[in-house]
Amino acid sequence: MSEQSRILAEIHALVMEILKTGSVSEEEGVKIDALEELLHKQNCYKEIENSAYACQGEEIASLFFGDAYSQAIDKMIEYEITPEDFFGFVQYHYDEEHEDEDKIEMFTGEFMTNVHKDYRIKV
Repeated sequence: MSEQSRILAEIHALVMEILKTGSVSEEEGVKIDALEELLHKQNCYKEIENSAYACQGEEIASLFFGDAYSQAIDKMIEYEITPEDFFGFVQYHYDEEHEDEDKIEMFTGEFMTNVHKDYRIKV
């Protein structure tokens, strides 16, 4: 499990606990903030200067959205982002408040399997 996957799993577990109890303790809030700070140091979340995209993960997603499949795989390799980390990023980053949230429906199980396969071939 990558560091990004571990961080996302911890955030998910905290959110589930918060949903169970119905409130956020100060300790839980501090822990979520610390985990999100760590998350934003991961490759998917690295900012891209002078770009239309907020981060590397958004650039890769936009390539997939724009039918530039091979280029997206190449960017994943260039940025050292695994398919596991990219799809974790997509699930976390593209929530209902994101303008491109509806586009992630293209990331079906079959699509993700193909990305994993094609990524392994190229690395």
